[in-house]
Amino acid sequence: MISAHYNLCPLGSSDSPTSASQVAGITESTGSIIEVLSKIDSEGGVSANHTSRATSTATSGFTGAIGQKLPPFSYAYTELEAIMYALGVGASIKDPKDLKFIYEGSSDFSCLPTFGVIIGQKSMMGGGLAEIPGLSINFAKVLHGEQYLELYKPLPRAGKLKCEAVVADVLDKGSGVVIIMDVYSYSEKELICHNQFSLFLVGSGGFGGKRTSDKVKVAVAIPNRPPDAVLTDTTSLNQAALYRLSGDWNPLHIDPNFASLAGFDKPILHGLCTFGFSARRVLQQFADNDVSRFKAIKARFAKPVYPGQTLQTEMWKEGNRIHFQTKVQETGDIVISNAYVDLAPTSDTSAKTPSEGEKLQSTLVFEEIGRRLKDIGPEVVKKVNAVFEWHITKGGNIGAKWTIDLKSGSGKVYQGPAKGAADTTIILSDEDFMEVVLGKLDPQKAFFSGRLKARGNIMLSQKLQMILKDYAKL
Repeated sequence: MISAHYNLCPLGSSDSPTSASQVAGITESTGSIIEVLSKIDSEGGVSANHTSRATSTATSGFTGAIGQKLPPFSYAYTELEAIMYALGVGASIKDPKDLKFIYEGSSDFSCLPTFGVIIGQKSMMGGGLAEIPGLSINFAKVLHGEQYLELYKPLPRAGKLKCEAVVADVLDKGSGVVIIMDVYSYSEKELICHNQFSLFLVGSGGFGGKRTSDKVKVAVAIPNRPPDAVLTDTTSLNQAALYRLSGDWNPLHIDPNFASLAGFDKPILHGLCTFGFSARRVLQQFADNDVSRFKAIKARFAKPVYPGQTLQTEMWKEGNRIHFQTKVQETGDIVISNAYVDLAPTSDTSAKTPSEGEKLQSTLVFEEIGRRLKDIGPEVVKKVNAVFEWHITKGGNIGAKWTIDLKSGSGKVYQGPAKGAADTTIILSDEDFMEVVLGKLDPQKAFFSGRLKARGNIMLSQKLQMILKDYAKL
């Protein structure tokens, strides 16, 4: 898990084999690291609570940081990054329902909702906090305490999002300072998701600031009753090595020597990896892996996990809020606490499914093909002699079905499934259909990348290029 910079060199000996430049951008979100810092303090190292160091300069620096914006940045990704993340948080071919997250050719391929944290974390990794005027931070003592993620619509399977980060608030907790970072991610001008990172600066508190904020997404205690569902996952010994490929290169999760500097016997698992495991289980258990139902998640990080240990996600359903906590089964330690996932009601998601042809750009194309067939239909029927059924999707759901009948009479186009057996059925999103029509997406490349799916006589689909190229340009 990454939050900001966590330079472990000051915590170790002066002859640490890892230089400060090599460990820039390193953090971890476990309460045990605070204990490590306290232990080091007792041995003459860094202080975990030296409030006497607070000065009027520090006070003005922290309070003045509120509302400061970090430089905007963009995050581009393809299906590859989405699949890599899904594998990193435990999605597997062992469960057929996971195929939609790890196979780009799946008819309902989707990004796991918590992939949204990968999009937003770049603001933490780039060291942007250090650029805020007056905000003096010792990145050796920055921990990731809590995480909130809210989705306003399902993440695109691939795309480029523009992200804007702002210091929402600064809290004085006495033993440290909590910086609340809000990161908003947009596709064009449409808000896709919102991350809130709660960063704990050990030893920087006591400057007289406020302790609470109405801007914080609050963690919520679990219900006082047995869980409604419990699911377990045994993490792989390679889990951290796999998860780090999503962008968190913290050597704390891969390098035994570096982990030793932080007081661990061996490299630990990223907190956001455990976060992803648990969220995936909640989505599976209570939403049948329907990403359109995922609204938000909040979690507090408590203790570390070692790769190879078993994660036990305990869940409680309270309406559309699923409370959860995650334990290490072998030790009983709670590693994620006071967490919840908010789901949209089933009725809400069904209402978002477009009706036949509603708001689909492809509708105009099929209607235009139908009009043009009135003039050149017999000629096209002779060349093609086939019936094509199209399933046009929007947001992962089928938005419309169209049939192009180029086998009988002079040919016709109508909305709905083929009245007889179709020779070829093609499944394509509304957006990708328009890309094909406009010549921006090659149908063959779309097929091999999984964006276009076809059943029946696939070779006949080659004849469709003639139709789209010669008769469907608007």
